[in-house]
Formats: sequence, C-alpha cells, structure tokens
Amino acid sequence: MGAEEHRAKNGDHSKYKTICESEAKRWGVSPEIHPDDFIFHFLFNNPSFQSKEKAIEYYFSDGFSSAEKLQNILKDICGFDGGGEINLLEFASGYGCVTRHIKNVMPFSVTIACDIHPQAVQFIEESLGTEAVLSASRPEDLFPYQEFDVVFALSFFSHMPKNTFSRWLRKLASFVKSGGYFIFTTHGLESRKYFPDCQFDKDGFYFQQSTEQKDIDIKEYGLTCTLPKYVLARIFDDPNFVLKYFHEGYWWKHQDVFIIKRL
Repeated sequence: MGAEEHRAKNGDHSKYKTICESEAKRWGVSPEIHPDDFIFHFLFNNPSFQSKEKAIEYYFSDGFSSAEKLQNILKDICGFDGGGEINLLEFASGYGCVTRHIKNVMPFSVTIACDIHPQAVQFIEESLGTEAVLSASRPEDLFPYQEFDVVFALSFFSHMPKNTFSRWLRKLASFVKSGGYFIFTTHGLESRKYFPDCQFDKDGFYFQQSTEQKDIDIKEYGLTCTLPKYVLARIFDDPNFVLKYFHEGYWWKHQDVFIIKRL
C-alpha cells in the first residue's frame, strides 16, 4: 500500500472512529480496525449501503453473525456443548472480522487465527488478543504445530484456483485430530447469481482471476464457484473422513457449508 492510500484509509477510520467504538461496545469487542482490512473497505465502499455508518454497522454485526453460526454448528451438529475446551483453528481469518467475536460467542474455544498477511497476524495478536500464526502461499509450506478439534475456513475455498483447491483441502483436513471436524464454505449453485460469466468445466469448477485483495496474485486467489459434486469428490478421496453435514446456501444465503469428520 502506498503512503497516500495508507493515510486515506487511516483518515476514513479516524472520521468514523466514534461509530466503530459504538458498534464495538454494542457487541463487546475491540473497535480497532486495521488500515488494510480488505473486508472492512469492501463494505465501507460498497454502494449497496445507504451510508458509511450502515456499512460499519454491518461489518460488526456480520462478524458476530458468522461467529454465532459457527457456535450453532459446533453445538447442534458437532456435539460441542461448551462442557469443555476445544482447540479451534480459524484459517484465512483476515484482519479479524469474525475473530474479534469468537471469544465472547464461544468462550469454550481456544482459538488460533491463521492468515497469509503478516500484518494481519500481528494485528490479531496485538489488538484483538488472539493467538495468530502466519499462513503460506503453498499448502505444502504450512506447518502448524498441533492438531485441532475444529478447523474452520470461512469463504477461503471460494477463492482458490483448481490447482490448489484439493491441495488446501487435504492440508487443512490433516490438521484435524481424530474425532474432530473440518468446517468450510464454498460458492455453490446459489452463488451463481454473483457470477454472470460462470461456466463450469466438466468437473463442476469455475475460477475467475479477480480479487479485492490487491497484494495477492490473481492466479493464486480469485473468485471460485464449485458444484457440490466437485467438492464431495475431493472429500471422498480420503477414507479417513466422512461427510457429517452439507447445507446449500447456508452462509450469507448463498455460500454452501460442508462439515466433514475425521474418523
């Protein structure tokens, strides 16, 4: 990011700091927003909101909503009722839109966030008080130091190209301990309304080289849409995993959620 753009983003945050503080107080979370938070800026500059204030309100409320959805999944589908601690890896956490809410919504979760941006990892640890580790561009280069009861990847596979999609599935699934769960979302059939040029290949896969994250190569991170059959075929490649739950259009009324269990 250039110096002018950095100052402009900081200016935006300063101007609307009171609204961020008000919304953060409402949800009991940190009001801090990193200047490079691409989700915040995507919403902040989205013309579908009536005002900048509404966009900020949505940023905080949607982060809470996603944390609450995850909590409901863990309780109702995975059987984690809060009776004991669980270890959770939140993969591709960004700058903490959801992370900041997890402590309050799921106090039984010991969470580690993981992201490709070093500045996001630093921000999550220093400003949000959650442990965070750096991800890698290639799945083969990512080596976390433990297994987890739950690995959660929200809207990560909605951006992966075909040459890394299966590799990331296998890598993240390998971090799940026996009896644990891997929860992730994809752009599915309900998401096609946002992809006017979507043409699935013979396997049920579509990838467009376009992203809101300007510091990532569009060949590595774009816009992906997949048919459920494509994802399920990748899951069933590994006999150590079974499909526990699938819900079409579960997240944001268009992203599919998959929950697989490690035997």
